[in-house]
Amino acid sequence: MSDAVLCGDVGGTNVRFALVQRTTRGFVADAFGKFSNDDHASFDDALAAYFKTVDARPIQACFAVAGPVRDGQVSLTNRGWHLAETALAGRFGFESVRLINDFTAMARSIPEFPESAFVPVLPGVAIPGAPVLVAGPGTGLGVATLLRDDGGHRVLSGEGGHAAYAPRDGLEFQLATVLLREHGYVSNELVCSGSGLSSVYSAFCEIYGRNREEMSPEDMRARADAGDEMFAKLIEVRAHCVMSAVGDLALANGTLGGVVLVGGVTERILDYLKTPSARARFVERGPMRDFLARCPVRLLTEPQAPLIGAAAYFEQERLNG
Repeated sequence: MSDAVLCGDVGGTNVRFALVQRTTRGFVADAFGKFSNDDHASFDDALAAYFKTVDARPIQACFAVAGPVRDGQVSLTNRGWHLAETALAGRFGFESVRLINDFTAMARSIPEFPESAFVPVLPGVAIPGAPVLVAGPGTGLGVATLLRDDGGHRVLSGEGGHAAYAPRDGLEFQLATVLLREHGYVSNELVCSGSGLSSVYSAFCEIYGRNREEMSPEDMRARADAGDEMFAKLIEVRAHCVMSAVGDLALANGTLGGVVLVGGVTERILDYLKTPSARARFVERGPMRDFLARCPVRLLTEPQAPLIGAAAYFEQERLNG
């Protein structure tokens, strides 16, 4: 794989690497490696550990990073790591290296996958050529918009997950009040992403007058499935937050090409995202209700998406000069 691009998916919890190249079957990833961030002091240490597991020494790389990229540098939003293109090229001998936002890569991957890679969440009819919103909670809440242009595909990325949370019912106002007291600002990311789950759980314990227990997300889901009202409401509120957030973003960006949800949290609460109440959170926009009524929402289930998207982005940038 001499022409392969070393691609990385650098999140707040884990970093994954693969060698990716285009074939007649599309992009193919090989030589996977997954590393826990807690086991490494820096991204450079994780990358050095990966190189110990493979024989190849690629000269081109593209790393999708969970944070805003400026001037070829990025600091992870939920991890104290800093990456810089020039420093990586110098240490690891890359002739070409790019840092991009992780949701830039996620969005750019969408055209590379067949329809079978997507699961319907809300039915609808996409407008051909219209922008597509790609968003979803994992460790954080990523957001990007995919556009079609003459040079292929273009991605607009930002930090939309940090937009302010908008409660809509009594329980959500109680939650927002507790979180505001503890954090000073309440974002959609805080309410629905993995990094905010502990704070949301503590707030629910306060609201329901219950003692806090050490509990994993899987334990919380099991309690909800067993009929525990507090945990069922906790998951419902997070699902409503996801659908409200993507509805606001789709309205703002005119993404009538559809919404694609991604992220591990999204997959775990998929059934809650399909409920009539969750659909209402996506569609109901007062006089603009009809704007989103036919906008489809799908879930991308392909775990390689950020790696494939990084390779597709790198290829397009190289071809377009």
